[in-house]
Amino acid sequence: MKNIIAGVIALVIGFFALTFATVVGVFMALVAFIAQPFLKRKLSKQYATFYAGKTNGATSQGRVIEGEYEPVQHNR
Repeated sequence: MKNIIAGVIALVIGFFALTFATVVGVFMALVAFIAQPFLKRKLSKQYATFYAGKTNGATSQGRVIEGEYEPVQHNR
């Protein structure tokens, strides 16, 4: 009898835990879906600012590929 009661209690607690995890997961997915356009806009703005600063005021010309420095020379 003790095992049956313990099993029922474990099932009830497990059901509530699973329900809580589902509700929290759906809430987080909804928040991420709503925030997506704002994050895309902000990241594209930072990306454009970063590369605009690189091309306009760059003093050192070079490219880093996998930790190695490779000078870039214009042969034109």
